[in-house]
Amino acid sequence: MPPQLATSGDGARIAYDVTGSGPPVLLLHGGGQTRRAWHDAGYVSRLSSELTVICVDLRGNGDSDKPDAVDRYAIDHLVDDILAVADAAGAQTFALWGFSYGANIGRYVAVRTGRVRSMVYIGIPFGSATPGPFREMILGLRTKWTPVVAAHRDGTFDDRLLSDDDRRAWQRGAVPVTLAWLGAMLDYPIINPADMPCPTLWLVGSANADAMASATAHKAGLDGTEVSLTILDGLTHAQELERVDVTLPHALAFTRAHGH
Repeated sequence: MPPQLATSGDGARIAYDVTGSGPPVLLLHGGGQTRRAWHDAGYVSRLSSELTVICVDLRGNGDSDKPDAVDRYAIDHLVDDILAVADAAGAQTFALWGFSYGANIGRYVAVRTGRVRSMVYIGIPFGSATPGPFREMILGLRTKWTPVVAAHRDGTFDDRLLSDDDRRAWQRGAVPVTLAWLGAMLDYPIINPADMPCPTLWLVGSANADAMASATAHKAGLDGTEVSLTILDGLTHAQELERVDVTLPHALAFTRAHGH
């Protein structure tokens, strides 16, 4: 399906598609994915008879613009992107489902805008946007690739100096953009369950070690917050999205219970 395009506050074009009819739900994909992930896993076809399903390519991905400067991925811009899509699609308020990176971004939309009626938060911790090992991974990538990107920009780059694997990674063309969006996340503020202003379903696969550690740490403190936790038995992080037969019933029942 060819995308529609919304223009964000800084001029970035954000691609999205709309399927079905009914109350709106925005679906935000994981890191390195595109809006097609929701189609391919079967969510859109199952939801579109009941909901207006709006799938977004987060900036840097899919058919959306792909700036390669870190400041273009500041969280204010990402929130503006989602609101620009919602406005273009006629969704004044909406349910929001996010998987992995999409959940990370979506929680800021919920906290900052008042337009999210309910959220399904799939497969990541609360707290820092870049916890522990994830932060170390980003810092390692930045140390490795920043000199390469700089050399490319000033005309001194020689890909013969790269290993075969690194040369292939560079030739795929995504390294500068990936460094930008990952690096921006290092400065995103902490959000904990108590900060969520809307009913939020936290779905965590029991084989997703990082999210399970966060779920265990926060579980006792969820009473009195808007966040409820459901453990998906046996699911890895990838399966939290892929196993539509397990994830969708929980997510849809929650969204229905909170006025779509």
